[in-house]
Amino acid sequence: MTLDLSVVADFCTTFTTHDDVETVASLIGGVPLAVDYRSPEALSPSTATIIRWGDGILIAQPYYGYECARQEVMSALSRHGHLAVCVVWGISLLPWAKTYSRMDPWHAAGASLTYFAYAANGRLDVGFDPYDFNRADPSARCGWNTGAVDPYLHDLDFSPLTVATQQSGRGSRSGRRTIPRHKYACVTLMERISGATFPADVERPDSPDAGFTIASPLPAMSDAEFAHFMGRPSQS
Repeated sequence: MTLDLSVVADFCTTFTTHDDVETVASLIGGVPLAVDYRSPEALSPSTATIIRWGDGILIAQPYYGYECARQEVMSALSRHGHLAVCVVWGISLLPWAKTYSRMDPWHAAGASLTYFAYAANGRLDVGFDPYDFNRADPSARCGWNTGAVDPYLHDLDFSPLTVATQQSGRGSRSGRRTIPRHKYACVTLMERISGATFPADVERPDSPDAGFTIASPLPAMSDAEFAHFMGRPSQS
C-alpha cells in the first residue's frame, strides 16, 4: 500500500469494473470540469476525479464530497455484471449514516465511523462498518450475499492495536496508545478485489483531465428500491 492513511481525515473512493472513464462519468451524472480540479475554483463537494486503475475505474472526491458513496451510485455502477466497491470515512459517510427510518430493518446496516460496501448486479452484496467488524458474526453485515468478500479477508485485522509508550524526560512514565487498523484493512481489501495498488495521489491524481463535477446527481431511491438494494433483513 502506498497510502499514508494516518493523515487522511476524510476519504471517499469507489472502484468499479467498468473500463471507460466517460461511461462511468455519465453513470454518476458527471461532466468534465471547465477548470483544473486542483485549482481553488474547483473546491466543491461535487468535484470528483475519475481515473483508470487496474482493470477498472477509480472515483475519488478530494473536497469532502460523498456522491460516489451513495447507494444510488453503487447500484448504477454495479449493474449488468459489474462490481462497485466503496470505502468511506469522515464526512463522506453521510449517505450511510444511521437514519433509523430507513436503515433499522437491517441490523448494523448503518455505520458511525467507516463504511465498506460491495455491490454486484445493482444490489448490495455486503456492507459493514470496519470499525466494529467481527468476521465471525454475519449479523454485523448487511446485503444479499454477506460472504462475498470472505476470500479476500485472509490476514486482515480490523481491530485496533494497543502499544506501550514511554514519555521521555524528567518524571517519565509509561502509557498505552491505540492505533486504529480498520482503514488500512479496508483499503487493502479494495486493492485485493481490484488487483491493483492504490496510487499515492489517489485523492488528487497528477492529471488535469481527471476532474469532473457531479452536475446531475442521481435521484434518491424510493423506499422499495432501497429495500431491494440493501437485501434481506437480518433475522437477529
